[in-house]
Amino acid sequence: MRFFSLVLLAQLLTLPGAYSQALRGRVHDALSGASIVGASIRLSSGRVEKDYLLRTDSTGSFSFEELLPGSYLLCVEATGYETLLVPELLIASGRTSSLNLDLRPAALPLPDVVVRGGKERQNLLPLGEIPLTRERVVRFPATFFDPARLAFAYAGIANADDQANGLLIRGNSPLHVRWRLEGVEIVNPNHLPNAGTVSDRPATTFGGVSLFSAQLLDNSTLLTGALPAGYGDAFGGILDVYWRGGNKEDHAFTAQVGLLGIDLAAEGPINRQKTHSYLLNYRYSTVGLLEQMGISFGNEKIQFQDFCFKTTFSGKREGQWAILGAFGNSKNRFTPPGDSSAARQFKDLFNIDFYSNTNIFGITWNNSAASRTRIFFSIVNSFLDNLRVAEARGLFDEQDTLREGRMGMSLRLSTPVRKRGYFQSGLLAQRAELHTGAKRRDSLLYTGTLNTFTLQPWANMQWLLPGERTRLQVGLHTLFWWARSYALQVCVEPRLTLTHYLYEYRHQITLYAGLNSQTHPLWVYALHPRADISETSSSLEGSPIARGFQVSTRYTWAPNDEWRTWIELFYQYQQRMPSTGAIHLANVSEQQPLGRLVAGGLARNAGVELSVERFFVRNWFLLANASLLQAHYRGLDGVWRSSRWNIGHIVNLTAGKEWTFDRWPRRLLAFGVSGRLNWMGGQRAAPLDIAASAAAQATIYDFSQGFPFRLPDFVRLDLRAYWRRHLGKRRNSWLAFELQNATLRNNIAYYYYDPLLRRIQVKNQLGLVPNISWRLEW
Repeated sequence: MRFFSLVLLAQLLTLPGAYSQALRGRVHDALSGASIVGASIRLSSGRVEKDYLLRTDSTGSFSFEELLPGSYLLCVEATGYETLLVPELLIASGRTSSLNLDLRPAALPLPDVVVRGGKERQNLLPLGEIPLTRERVVRFPATFFDPARLAFAYAGIANADDQANGLLIRGNSPLHVRWRLEGVEIVNPNHLPNAGTVSDRPATTFGGVSLFSAQLLDNSTLLTGALPAGYGDAFGGILDVYWRGGNKEDHAFTAQVGLLGIDLAAEGPINRQKTHSYLLNYRYSTVGLLEQMGISFGNEKIQFQDFCFKTTFSGKREGQWAILGAFGNSKNRFTPPGDSSAARQFKDLFNIDFYSNTNIFGITWNNSAASRTRIFFSIVNSFLDNLRVAEARGLFDEQDTLREGRMGMSLRLSTPVRKRGYFQSGLLAQRAELHTGAKRRDSLLYTGTLNTFTLQPWANMQWLLPGERTRLQVGLHTLFWWARSYALQVCVEPRLTLTHYLYEYRHQITLYAGLNSQTHPLWVYALHPRADISETSSSLEGSPIARGFQVSTRYTWAPNDEWRTWIELFYQYQQRMPSTGAIHLANVSEQQPLGRLVAGGLARNAGVELSVERFFVRNWFLLANASLLQAHYRGLDGVWRSSRWNIGHIVNLTAGKEWTFDRWPRRLLAFGVSGRLNWMGGQRAAPLDIAASAAAQATIYDFSQGFPFRLPDFVRLDLRAYWRRHLGKRRNSWLAFELQNATLRNNIAYYYYDPLLRRIQVKNQLGLVPNISWRLEW
């Protein structure tokens, strides 16, 4: 960290002053990969004097030079192709941005929206996809530069606990979420995976903050259930993360300092021909400053740090290689009062230490964008190691360990079929292993070891039907899964998507229907209580893979290039879910011994989502949405009950305004404010068995009647104010102040039994959390 800081300081002091901001890119045919000559490129800022217009040259390239800093809307039009929109394109002082854009053929100018110019896939799916962009993560309040937290501002997404980034997608458990990096599933890529859990044990899909800084993002999305054929093994959603390559034109640096820690980044060309590039990012964080300001984290000292890199190399025939990696560690230490008589809760009798280490390394390759058949290949290895130790003054000790590793490969091919067709196919292969266990003093509580192999071939065919108003996609996803003690499992999952454009092509109706399946977290198969330990026995009876069916329909209206509104209805049905007489996996969010499970449970979720969005154009933006949903499950007793995540409703209002003081080229100043109001129904809760809790000296819930109680509604207001300066043509400076839970509302997380106090206690979610940060780009 010290060496990296010295390098950045030296670059800042020696930086030349001849920098200017530019936007460059190329436009290709999405089917054939051929360059599109003469395409119209319009770059609009909302003010006539800052609008730019040009056409692509003989190679399909374009270049905007000497741009004024700010946010732009990019519109690409060409005869015989769909119009492509790139909203919220941020041009910073002294920075060169690059875009690779693909246009889909169409005889009529059908409108389409792109998240951000990228490489593998940029066009938004017609339903069930949420964009995760650097610009929005920075602009939206209380994201803490975590892309997963950005998703909470969208319809159908709730937060399991605001200490962590656990995603409740359309009433599904956080266990039903998957993380992918460059197309390959990885281990939980979050620091402090025990944050926000009831048992203080690690979760498998969420944590306190993502290992990936928002500065790394390129064309990343969250898919929320309506999965195309290239995605599977998830009922809730898939966080599909891609990292951008470094700047191939100029060296650029970023330094950010705040109450939550520091964030340093560097990028630029590696060789003089500017065909290779690098991207580096380092973060170090501690909440020590917040604790000194009186923000309570319950006597816990929290730290994390991570280092991420990506280097890209141009190969033969314009192909591209990339090597990437992420290395992070975090720790959480709870120290009780020095005098045991000062203990005010049972936890005050313990020293508790939690450690987590995550390592990710991968290689990617793709052939030339001009090739008729596009090929994308990636291989990623990820490893996670967690350790939790609890000790009570020499009288009690407990230790939990978890080690998980995943080695995966992704291969994707796409090619045009005649004039109206587009064929895609691919293969995902992965080997996963788990070693976990827990002991108390000399007694083994549980242990588990597992190795699995997963194979997911898929194919998808897309047609533009006669009349040019209807697009049909038919796909097939297949899941092969094998593990010791389980027979080979094969799941065949057909999927269909139909999109039809109505009057003036600003109105769009989409229908989706498909089968899907999901493997469970590895610990579900592996955990064995001490009395049942056997190398050949399984902890899950029946089918080891859950099956599901989903249908959804969406109506979208885009009155112009700035506004979008849509309404979506969905229904999900899941079967062969692990369950016991009292416990159902649909209600679980973290690793815990559940005993002998039987794959005989059912679950169903249904709801409607309404959203209105205005892109950040002419210095203001708006995102408002409301969701009504129901989530139920059925255990082995055959009774349908409300699930733990049956919160009923979610309402979000996010808006922001920026005022610009233009004195360019000497400087450009901007002041902005944004806020987000979140109101959602309370989670369901099971009653506590007080007698059993007192006898066990631990919290014991009575799940025999499910979750009959509802916690109070969750309400939170987050605010953000910032001051942005573009100094000359070389530096950008941001000063931001944020308040999470600005109204200081006490939102309840759960109830628990305290053996020391011998009564039921309330665990609240986070109170007021302020953050001040200063960001410098040069």
